[in-house]
Amino acid sequence: MDTYRTYYSRPTPKVFQRGRRSLIKSSSKPRNWKLYYRETLNSPPTPTLGLAIWLFEAETLHEKKRFAIDLGCGAGRDTVELLRRGWTVLAIDKQPQAMKLTNSAARKYQRNLRMRLASFEEITLPRCDLVNASWCLPFCSPQNFDSLWKKITVSIRPEGRFSGHLFGIHDGWIDDPGMTFHTTVQVRKRLRGFQTELFLEKEWNGKTASGKRKHWHVYAIVAKKL
Repeated sequence: MDTYRTYYSRPTPKVFQRGRRSLIKSSSKPRNWKLYYRETLNSPPTPTLGLAIWLFEAETLHEKKRFAIDLGCGAGRDTVELLRRGWTVLAIDKQPQAMKLTNSAARKYQRNLRMRLASFEEITLPRCDLVNASWCLPFCSPQNFDSLWKKITVSIRPEGRFSGHLFGIHDGWIDDPGMTFHTTVQVRKRLRGFQTELFLEKEWNGKTASGKRKHWHVYAIVAKKL
């Protein structure tokens, strides 16, 4: 199954046309993660993760113990869903508050939960069946993204999956030099060696967790490693 939709397109922003040289600086826009955690604390798991879990379950009639890495676990909504469905999970985030919230949310499943406080730049990833990265990868700096993506793809076992999101070049945060954005062609190249089971590109005008208006340009992805 290979699904691809484009809702609408616009000319490439000038900041992207100038090249990626300006995108290797540190982010000048600190994030209010506490507010984000508060807004997502009681949210349902992300649909991309839900699809990935369903596809794993559809492949076997017998319960099988699987291991997932939840990158940028935040308040723990995806980690808890994986644990609830019988997975062993390594939850990773660089924010100490995220570790506390995830640990609290997953208190019923401590036997199958491992946690690691680490940034994208310093993480090491063990072999796993699934890497879930909901809404977090765009916050990796451009100079570190290739290395991070390689770690992700190497860690996933054959027949394993990636589920998560990337931001496109029409996104309202394109001016942030500490974030990474992709064209459709670049996203497709990232997925070489994978069978795309969901590839959904969407643009819309919405709001951030803090209530500020923002234009979103997002790729939602579920892909199976060949």
